[in-house]
Amino acid sequence: MRRFLIEPTAIIGATATLTGPEAHHLRKVLRLQPGTTITLLDTTGARHEAVIDTIDRQAVHLTIMATRPPEEEATAIHLGQGLLKGKKMDLVVQKATELGIAAIHPFISQYTVARIDETVKESRWQRIALEACKQCNRPQPPRCHPVRNFTDLLTEAAACDHKLLFWEGSDGIPLHHLIDPAAPPATLFFLIGPEGGFSQAEHELAIASGFTAVTLGRRTLRAETAAIAAAAILQFLIEPQPRNSPS
Repeated sequence: MRRFLIEPTAIIGATATLTGPEAHHLRKVLRLQPGTTITLLDTTGARHEAVIDTIDRQAVHLTIMATRPPEEEATAIHLGQGLLKGKKMDLVVQKATELGIAAIHPFISQYTVARIDETVKESRWQRIALEACKQCNRPQPPRCHPVRNFTDLLTEAAACDHKLLFWEGSDGIPLHHLIDPAAPPATLFFLIGPEGGFSQAEHELAIASGFTAVTLGRRTLRAETAAIAAAAILQFLIEPQPRNSPS
């Protein structure tokens, strides 16, 4: 079923109105017709099954047939990502969205190489996240925060229940020793450095701020690979695993 993003204010009772780029895509690209059933993702976490009633030049008018309420995540996972060059940051935003990351916090640190227009990039990353939501059937996108410096980021992360620093120089504490899936933390914040990694001083500052240093193994990964791998591993450890069916 085709998925489209819609503002919650565009839904009134059992009726919905799709406008802007989403309506254009439905009308001009996909050429869907009245009577077609689609899914509306309203960015609050709810999914709506809707039938197209009429299509005009400005909007698509629909009737909502069923609504699935938001599903709460066991843990809100926050990614603190050192700013990356070129399209690498776009890739991290896209895959972090697909993997269920609640918020993305880009930061500048000692070994950061990339320099960007923060305002332009923030809006670009949010658009990438929204498009990824449609692909992976995620009704609520992650929040893409403005770029901060490293020390401000540590202050922002202070309120999180569990804080992890992925650092190649750590002593190899296994992640499954730090996370109990039977009692997952309400919030978890993990840090991935830029292409140059973290400096020793930054590592020490993060530890002093309540972070625990962990490793992704003996191989040194690219920053974008490390972010994706860490997000996937954390989701696996936190989400309850299905039990085997009795024989």
